[in-house]
This record gives sequence, structure tokens and C-alpha cells, in this order.
Amino acid sequence: MKTMTKKKFDSVNFFREIKEKIGKELFKMTLEEQKEFLRKIRSGEIKLS
Repeated sequence: MKTMTKKKFDSVNFFREIKEKIGKELFKMTLEEQKEFLRKIRSGEIKLS
């Protein structure tokens, strides 16, 4: 039986939270606004964490 250890950083939980944040923002945008928003995230202009 494997014992569970307390993690300092849970990557799965972290990326799920990021995905939720992006989804909430993209939901209220048009396609062009979504493209611009994602471009800004990739370039580092917008920080999600």
C-alpha cells in the first residue's frame, strides 16, 4: 500500500485553477478578443497566477 505525503506544490490542482481562470475570462469575449487575450498571456503581458 502506498502512503500519501503532503505535497508543497500540486501541479494538477494548480493547472486546474489556471484553466478555470482562463475559461471565465474567455467566456465573455468574442473570438477576436479571445485571440488577443491568449496572445497577451503567451507574451507575458498578463499573469494568471
